[in-house]
Formats: sequence, structure tokens, C-alpha cells
Amino acid sequence: MADGGPARVTLWGTPRCLSTAFLKAMTNVDDSIVWHEPYLCVRRLGTDGADREKFRTTVEQGMKAKGFGGNFDAIIGMAKMLPFGYVGSEVSYQWIKEQLQADAPGKKLIFNKDMVEGIVDKYDAIPEGFRHVFLLRHPLKVLPSFKRMISSHPMMENVDLRKIPGTGLMPAGYFYKELFDLYEYLKDSKPIVICTEDLQKNPEDIMKTYCKEIGLQYTENILNWSDDGDAIMQKWMIAKECAVMLSATTIHKNAFESIGFGEPSELPDKAEMDEDIVEVVDKCMPYYEKMHKDRLQVE
Repeated sequence: MADGGPARVTLWGTPRCLSTAFLKAMTNVDDSIVWHEPYLCVRRLGTDGADREKFRTTVEQGMKAKGFGGNFDAIIGMAKMLPFGYVGSEVSYQWIKEQLQADAPGKKLIFNKDMVEGIVDKYDAIPEGFRHVFLLRHPLKVLPSFKRMISSHPMMENVDLRKIPGTGLMPAGYFYKELFDLYEYLKDSKPIVICTEDLQKNPEDIMKTYCKEIGLQYTENILNWSDDGDAIMQKWMIAKECAVMLSATTIHKNAFESIGFGEPSELPDKAEMDEDIVEVVDKCMPYYEKMHKDRLQVE
């Protein structure tokens, strides 16, 4: 804990990069406050969210296609009944920044897990006094998984990744340019890059080194968490609407049921990938490679 106060950390990542598993690990830190994607949620739901209308339309189309009606207000109504979290459709970027910066007497850790697209064009909303960590996974693992995830939406079956930017689900730089741009912007604050392959191969040493870097005492329970993701979610500061949508889908099933980071999978053969994935991977690789060379390494 720096200067007697809590360690303050934001973990930035892309979809499908093990960030939810990392959040579960941090939830096991005693006397902590953990946030689930407040900037992404305010971008999609909040009063000044750039993708508010696009995201609402996308969700309503999916609801109609599945026979659930098509009124996003129904989700907000259900969300407000939850006994935990905050109403994401009622908050702003400034509110999130102020909450993250707020005093936290007696706390050891303030941890925010977020998606990089949530902060695009909103760098002025980045909270002060935070250490920034970037969770980096190879595009050949992220992008096919992301495509499978969004293809579960009835309106996006057999979707072409090159056509997704502009829908509110994917930024123009396919996540990796945005991740690199933010990394460069925060370079003076000595951000930490954690490669998911390294994390999965050597979780204990990586997490011990990470904890030392952020000023947090490492304990064994950081790598031993429950498989009950729904119960753990109730400990998070999460937008109520996001909690409802997470519980209603299976896209985070593996992360919610995980009890560790798991073993790293083999890198897929690009020659077997769809044309759109290959093209987008090629665009992302230069950003990935520049960050990968700066990754956290253990002795």
C-alpha cells in the first residue's frame, strides 16, 4: 500500500483475454473494492456514453429475435431490483472517475478491470493515482473467440469481423490499436504488461511479481477462487444492467466457473482461419508485438 493508502490498479484488456479470471483473483484480496468494467459500461449505457444508442439497438434486436420482446427498458427495470451494483444508465464518466478516486479508509486495494474501448476519446476520465496494467493475449486466440462470442447474437450469425466496427461492439482499431495507444499515453506512469501465456504457464511467479510491482502483499488465496461466478459477482461494483445481461448469457461461462487461469492453449493455425480473421489479425499484430516485448518477466 503506497503512502498508507490502498494500492489502486486498473487492468486494461481486450475481450477474451482472461480478464474476468484476473478479476476473480483480485476479488480474493481481503479489504478490497473491485470494479467490473465501469468505463465500458458507461460508454454503452451511461448518460454520456458514445455507444449508448448503438448498444441499446443491438441488444433490442437480439431480444426480439429470441422472442423476448424488444424493450431495453425491461432490462433496466429488472436491474434496478438487484441488491448490489449501481444503475449504469444513470451515471457518467465523471461519476466513475470520482468513485475510483474516492478515499477508501481501511482498504488494501482498489481494483478496476476494464475494456480498452471504454476509454477511447475519454482519456480525461482516467483516474489519478492508479497503476495501470495491460493484459495481453495473442490476436489469434482473442479474435476467433470474439467472433464466436458475437456470432451467438441472432443478428450476427456468420458475421464478418471487418464489418463490426461502428456497431458499438468493436472499436475501429479492432481493440489492439486502442490498447497500444492507451499504453503509449500512459507510458510515463510505468504501466505493466502481463502476457496471458506467461500468466498461464507460471501463475504464481507472475502474480507474485505483479503484486510486488503494485505494492500489494501476495497471498495464496489470490490463486484459489470459487467456481461460483454469480456469487462472486455480487461482491463487485458492477452496473446492474451488466449483471443482468451476464447472468442471462453463457458467454462468460468458462470464466465464471473457473478456479484458476488454466493451461495455455496452442496457437491456432492462421491458415485454417476465416479470411476476415486473418486480415484483422494481421492488422493487430504490430501493436501486439510492440507491447509483448515490454511484458512483465520473472527471474
